[in-house]
Amino acid sequence: MANFEYIPISGEQKTELARVLANSIRDRIRRGHDVNDQPAPPLSQKYARRKIRLGRQPIRDWTLTGTTMRALGPVTMSDGRFAVGFNDARAAKIAALNNSRSQQFGMSPANRRDFLNALDRVKGSLIRWAA
Repeated sequence: MANFEYIPISGEQKTELARVLANSIRDRIRRGHDVNDQPAPPLSQKYARRKIRLGRQPIRDWTLTGTTMRALGPVTMSDGRFAVGFNDARAAKIAALNNSRSQQFGMSPANRRDFLNALDRVKGSLIRWAA
C-alpha cells in the first residue's frame, strides 16, 4: 500500500499560478490574437490610424493607453480557487466591450498549456509520500 499526504495549495502558489495565467493571456492579447490563438479581426481604418498616430500598433491588442492590460491579474482567491480578471472597474468595462467585439479575454489553448506547465512545477510540492 502506498501512503501519501495531500498538501493543499498555498496562497502563494495560487497567486503564482494566477500570475502565470494572467501574463500568458496578456501576452497573447498584446500580439493581437483571440481565444483560439488566431489573429483577431482588423480594427476599423479610422481607429487603426488613431493608434498609429499615438505610436501604437494598428492591431486589436487592447493597448491604446495601457491601462486595461495593466489591470489584468489575479482578482479573487478562495479555497482551492482563484480568478483572473481586471482589478479596476473602468478596465473591466473596457475589457467587456472589447471582448464583445472579438473574444480575446479567456483561456486559449496556448494559455492552457502555459498554465498546466506552471501547475506541473508546483505539483510535486502538493504530495508528500510516507515511508
